[in-house]
Amino acid sequence: MTDSLADTSPLATIRPRLGRRRIPARTLTLCHSGLTFTGFYSMHLLGAIFPVTAAVLLYGWRALCVIFVVTGSAALAFAIWRRIGKRGRQMHIEHVLWMALLLSLMLPVHLLTDAPPFPDVQDSLPHLWMALVGGGMMVTMLSWLFLGSATGRIYPVLVSYLLLVVMFKAALVPHWVLQKQHLFVGDVRDSRHVNLERYPAGWRSIPDRPHFAGLYEPSPAEDLVDYTSGPAGAGSRYLSVDSLLRDAMPPLEDLILGSYPGPIGASSAIFVIVGGLFLLFRGVIDYRIPVLICITAFVTLLVLPIPAVVRPASAELAHSQILWRWLALRDHNVGPAVGITFANYEIMAGPLLFMGFFLATAPELRPMTRRGRFLFAIVIGLLAAALQLYISVSFGPYLALLIASLVTTGLDRFFRARCLI
Repeated sequence: MTDSLADTSPLATIRPRLGRRRIPARTLTLCHSGLTFTGFYSMHLLGAIFPVTAAVLLYGWRALCVIFVVTGSAALAFAIWRRIGKRGRQMHIEHVLWMALLLSLMLPVHLLTDAPPFPDVQDSLPHLWMALVGGGMMVTMLSWLFLGSATGRIYPVLVSYLLLVVMFKAALVPHWVLQKQHLFVGDVRDSRHVNLERYPAGWRSIPDRPHFAGLYEPSPAEDLVDYTSGPAGAGSRYLSVDSLLRDAMPPLEDLILGSYPGPIGASSAIFVIVGGLFLLFRGVIDYRIPVLICITAFVTLLVLPIPAVVRPASAELAHSQILWRWLALRDHNVGPAVGITFANYEIMAGPLLFMGFFLATAPELRPMTRRGRFLFAIVIGLLAAALQLYISVSFGPYLALLIASLVTTGLDRFFRARCLI
C-alpha cells in the first residue's frame, strides 16, 4: 500500500510516458477517472470562460481580439516547433493554446493599438501589438525549450510574461476601462480622462459621457507601488496610509468587480474566483493551493513594514519623519482597520487571485503530494506578498510563482510517497 497523499491528477499519470514516446492526446487517459489529456484542458477552458467574459464585458471587443491574436500566434508557432526534434513531438496543441490563453488574460487591452494612451512611450514603442504576436510565439518556443507538455518545472507562461515586462516596461501599465453604459459593445480606445477624486463612490457613480465609450484612469497597482517604493516615494507625496486609501485609491468594490484599468482577465476578482470555484467543483485543481496562497499573503502583508507618515503632512515634512512601520500589529498610527484595508487593496489590485487559481495549480508546477503542496503554497504566499509590496503589484505574484516552482522537484523528493507497511 502506498501513501494516499500521492497526486491523482491526469498529468500525474501522463507525465512518465511523455519522456519515452509521443502518445496522441486523445488516447492519454487517467486510469482512475477516465479523463483524457484533451478533456483535462477542456475543463480548464470552461473555467476560464468566466475571466474571458469579464475581459469582454469591461474592455469590449478589443479584449477579445487580444485573446485571438495571442492564441493564433501560438498556434502558428506550434505548427513549426512541433516538427523540431523529440521535444517537438512531446508538445500538444491543447496545452500550448491553454498557456497562450492565460498569457492573453494577463495583458492589458491597449496593446492592440498603435496609439498608446501615454505619450511618454509613444515615440519609442509605436507598435505595441507586436507584444501580442511575440508573446504567443514565445509561449510555444518556451514550451518546446522546457520539454513539451508536462515534464518541465518552469512554466512558459510566466517566463513569457516576465520577458514582456522587461522589454516593454511602462508600456504594459493599463489605463483604460469601459463606462458602465458601454459594456461589451464599446471601444475602450475612445476614452477620456476622469478625475477619480470627484467621484468618491467610484466607477458606478461616474456620469455617462455620451461621446466617449471608455475612461482613462491611473492604475491602482502603480499607485500602490509608488507609495511602497520606499521613503523617497512616500515622501514625495506626503501621504499617510489612510490618506492613500481614502484619496488616491478607488473604492474596494471597483477592484472586486474589475471596473478599473488592469489586465483584461485578471482584474475582476469575482469572475476569477467563480472560475476557480468551477475548477474546484470539477476536481481538476487542488483547493489547498489557492486558499493557502491567499491566507499566507494576507497575513504577510499585515506584518511587513511599509513607509508610514508619523506626523501631519506638510511641505516641510522631513525625510526622516517617514519611517518603516509594521501594519496593524505594531504601529498605533496605522491600526488594525487601516492595516487590513491596505492588505485587501494589495490583494485585489494585483493578479494574486488569478495566479493562485489558474497558474499555481498547474500539474507541471505543483508538487505531487499534499504535504508538498502545502509548503509550496505557503512559500508562494510569502514571496508574493513581499515581491508585490516592495517590487511590483503587477508582476510580483508571477515572479513569486516562478521562484517557488524551482523548488517543486526538491519537495517531491522530500515528501515522496512511502509505503505504509
